[in-house]
Amino acid sequence: MELHQKYAPILRFNRNERFYPMRVDDMLRYSSLYRKGETNPLLTRGQVTPDSLVKHGSTRTSFLRSVTSGPLTSDEVVSAWGEGALELVYRWATLNPAKLTDTLARKVYSWFSPKTSRAAHLFWWNNLVTHWLEDESDSKSSKGLPRLLLPQATQESAIEAYGQSRAPYTYYYRQIKEGGYLCLQYWFFYSYNNWGSAFGGMNDHEGDWEGMTLFFRLDGSGRPQEPPAYITYADHESCQTKPWGHPDVTFVGNHPVGYAAAGSHATYPEAKTQPLMALYSLYDYATGDGITIDHDQWAHSIDLDDVAWLGQYQGSWGTRFWMPLMQAKSRLTKLLLSHPVAALLREKLPDEIELPGVSAPFGPVDAHRPQYAAPTSWAGVPAAEK
Repeated sequence: MELHQKYAPILRFNRNERFYPMRVDDMLRYSSLYRKGETNPLLTRGQVTPDSLVKHGSTRTSFLRSVTSGPLTSDEVVSAWGEGALELVYRWATLNPAKLTDTLARKVYSWFSPKTSRAAHLFWWNNLVTHWLEDESDSKSSKGLPRLLLPQATQESAIEAYGQSRAPYTYYYRQIKEGGYLCLQYWFFYSYNNWGSAFGGMNDHEGDWEGMTLFFRLDGSGRPQEPPAYITYADHESCQTKPWGHPDVTFVGNHPVGYAAAGSHATYPEAKTQPLMALYSLYDYATGDGITIDHDQWAHSIDLDDVAWLGQYQGSWGTRFWMPLMQAKSRLTKLLLSHPVAALLREKLPDEIELPGVSAPFGPVDAHRPQYAAPTSWAGVPAAEK
């Protein structure tokens, strides 16, 4: 039995989850391929195959679109947003990156401690919301933290398409030696993230890559020593790393259990509601009271190294949105002439930004992903003894 099968994970989901790990090929069957700035697809549904993606998707400005309803352009997205969400994005795009200080982290992450400091500082939304959190005005406190949402029609289209696909449960895996360890990564692909619209989360987007990683120490001959030394659960570009056998980790034989949060699909070691930013009612419902995918229920287990086209396709795994900053400036001028953010309207603007939160991510074979490029550093595992 191969190592990835021997330690194949068990995933437990929230009872209201609508999307489960699938083969990317199954989503391609109901996807179109677009290029930035064009309203007509390069490839329509039925024409998208791995070979055609490699041929037409060689730049990061190409994107798949798996839904038939909802916005195709940034203007359509932000037209449904309130002033707070647009201001949030505008501040992020025009101001210098703000560092999340420990003082601010203690304010918004009630679980923050020296042990969890690193995880708190890795969340993808930190640079986006820090300017907002630093604003102590009463208006910010009363309005709460804006969410970056897609229309209900987009979610409904994604649910319908996924339901009709009958996609079997699938995980992707990768083995790489780094830092004195064999890193065994499990990657889970979900066609849609409806965390914001369905579960009060931060955002919605198409295409969602999540995962778990096991770290085996290497012996003097470079062979992995069993059992693993550590296990890491990926959540929102942050992670939780636990020693193998830690009381927080559930096992069934050799198989670790991951609890996938509703809508966001962030993976956790424990079955509970995770208070991400309780101050702003931002939670992950990793309750494990829904469907379970057992270790022997994976229909497909696919080695990423055997799927070269996954790395050759450079586009995103769902619709990506580019917003001209002059568009935001114009709208904010009308809405916020007497607002403190008015000073920002005088700042020099970049030409455009990719809308955060709602733009689909790129794939797992990506040098920009720290868990792919440097898994031991990303996970924070101790240096292996030599």
